[in-house]
Amino acid sequence: MSRSHQYTMLVTSLPHLGKLFTRKEVPISEFRLKQRLSLLQPDHLRLLRGIVDVTAWAGVARYNRDSEVIGRAREVIADLKDYPDLQHLVGARMETRTLIAALRRRRDGQETAGDIENWGFGRWCARITGNWSDPGFGLGNFIPWVGEAQGLMQAGDHIAMERLSLTQVFLQLDHYSTRHEFDFEAVVIYVLRWIIIERWSRYGEEAARARLQLLVSAALDETAPPEPPPRQPLFADSSSATQGSMS
Repeated sequence: MSRSHQYTMLVTSLPHLGKLFTRKEVPISEFRLKQRLSLLQPDHLRLLRGIVDVTAWAGVARYNRDSEVIGRAREVIADLKDYPDLQHLVGARMETRTLIAALRRRRDGQETAGDIENWGFGRWCARITGNWSDPGFGLGNFIPWVGEAQGLMQAGDHIAMERLSLTQVFLQLDHYSTRHEFDFEAVVIYVLRWIIIERWSRYGEEAARARLQLLVSAALDETAPPEPPPRQPLFADSSSATQGSMS
């Protein structure tokens, strides 16, 4: 079977994901998705793993330092030299993470951007450094959602902040999906959408688990509830690390 026919068969076998925030559960399980992805060429599967490694929360959470995530992202982007749209997509995702990291650092009292070369990525680093005291880092005309994110973060509205950031990522994916239908890029975009929808679908479950842990903790007179084990990424390996500030 030719690659084009193989990938057409793969893409058409994947169920429609729907709009973000409209589903309580994903239409295809992780197990079934991995089965379908076995149709990918080995080199494409390797590239997909790299993309997930630096764009999915569970992948980024395995790194100890932001500089490690940035270094890995640069490797992934270089590895995607034959797929410029995917290079741009990964770069845009890293820039979004940098903006959110900057907002968090400023909220936590950091007075300047500091060593942004060790925790920031992309074209906005110089503007962030030069406009640290501006609510939107001087990017209001280019990235209007940053001002909204600033307000949500200062208000401590974590769920609304998560909705906003995931919406921006989904819009990035929508932009590139218009150029690809039955190719490797289309598969990658589907997987990244699936990860976002699956993550959001778990919020109700995680909130219920957290409440249960608090009840158990209170009953046992403990000072803090036990933390759940970290979730493994879609393409897990044996390594592990704690979450960095860019996640």
